[in-house]
Amino acid sequence: MVFPLRQRFAGLVGVPVALSLALFTMPVHAALERGDFTGELYTAPGQLFTVKSPLGPRPMLVDGFDRTVGSVTFIDDAGQLFGVVCTPDLDMLAGANIDTEISQAILRNWFRDTAFPAFFASTVPGSTILRDEPGEFEGLPAWIAVMHLPRGAALPHVDPATGGMTRGDSWRGVVVFSRGGHTYLLMTETTVAGSDAGAREFDASAPGWDDFLPKLAQFYVGMTFQSSGPEEEGPRYAQRPAPEAQSREPPPN
Repeated sequence: MVFPLRQRFAGLVGVPVALSLALFTMPVHAALERGDFTGELYTAPGQLFTVKSPLGPRPMLVDGFDRTVGSVTFIDDAGQLFGVVCTPDLDMLAGANIDTEISQAILRNWFRDTAFPAFFASTVPGSTILRDEPGEFEGLPAWIAVMHLPRGAALPHVDPATGGMTRGDSWRGVVVFSRGGHTYLLMTETTVAGSDAGAREFDASAPGWDDFLPKLAQFYVGMTFQSSGPEEEGPRYAQRPAPEAQSREPPPN
């Protein structure tokens, strides 16, 4: 099942600029909208989604949205990184209650045909997908991957050989899923950038290659998502109570 996702995506103005913010810290383009960050809660423009900062109330925050397409990234001074990238669902069956394998194939196509080439490979030359495969994430069909981004670390560091500033490589763990009419990519570093471990090449063939998923699961618990239609009034919480105990109050911190 192949869909011309890149062609369908090309009409969304400003997307590469917005999503390149997920890779490096840079000034936000004047045409892009920025969300609201109050306390530890980030609210995307249009209340598309909310997410609690996993790095406390004062992370380095980089965001940019063109309507319902964009990204937000939280970075700390040690090089830890958590990010959200989102676009509208590009396949009419995305997020539908259909066969799990079909759902995962749709997410795979979005990641391989749209997100990776448009937002990562085009921004960081030499970027590669080291490993990707279907899975589940918090009870949802998902696509899980690790990317290698040469000199793609969020923060620069001093090169001891030259004394100048340089960026190390990034091994970025991601999970992709659909929620509320949008496809989301959550990401984090598989190692802490700037550390001795971060200087080692990531082995995507080793057992435990997806050990970053618990970090992303905790990140996900702090999110709410905009409803996809009138039958789902109010926000959709990432972590919801059992049906008999559901309410519209946010989950406890």
